[in-house]
Amino acid sequence: MSRIRKEEYTSLGDFVRKSFVRDQEIIMTRYPKLNATFLAEFTAKLEEVKTLESGLVLTEKQKNATFSLYAEATELNKELNFLKSYTDSAGLNTDIIITLKNDLARNNIEGAILKIESLRQFVMANLEALVDEGMVPTFAGTLETHRVSLAEKNAEQNVFMNQRKELTEANVVHYNALYGYISKIVNAGRLVFEDSVKKDEYSVRRVVSRMRSAKQPQAAEPALM
Repeated sequence: MSRIRKEEYTSLGDFVRKSFVRDQEIIMTRYPKLNATFLAEFTAKLEEVKTLESGLVLTEKQKNATFSLYAEATELNKELNFLKSYTDSAGLNTDIIITLKNDLARNNIEGAILKIESLRQFVMANLEALVDEGMVPTFAGTLETHRVSLAEKNAEQNVFMNQRKELTEANVVHYNALYGYISKIVNAGRLVFEDSVKKDEYSVRRVVSRMRSAKQPQAAEPALM
């Protein structure tokens, strides 16, 4: 069985349904229950899940919130390159800057927010030495502005993520039902077409691979078993 994301179920359903409609008469010689009624129920469930997914896709507002959050994290990370340079020149320890930069680079916003306050205190404690190397005197205030802004944006992002998770969990029964129809078709088709090239069209692993290859590569695809 392939490990696939729930948002891939409808695409998988479309692929499998196309093959099933073409081969239904042959499959029914071995599996008579996969009849017109079964096809109608499968099609209805497939369309139902597609409708549900319209509430699960990222809205433009969500996309903009995510972009704004990570854009600010990137902006702050660049500013910290200058601060690290000033800190090096002043002969001060740069560990707090490096760990904060690592959090920002990994989009670990929660961790970054906590470290910004520590860095602000470090800057205030070494203000004279850092300003002497080129840092603007108001940089501690800039850090506080970023801390507040990132915290607000991250809270908004978490609201969106929680809403999406709740919607997915609420609809999991429908995803499972859809996959149940798909499983019956592929299991039957794999046996009926054991000695045919059509067998690949009833292999979830192969169908999912075809689906994914048609899209742009993603960072970390779940492994196929």
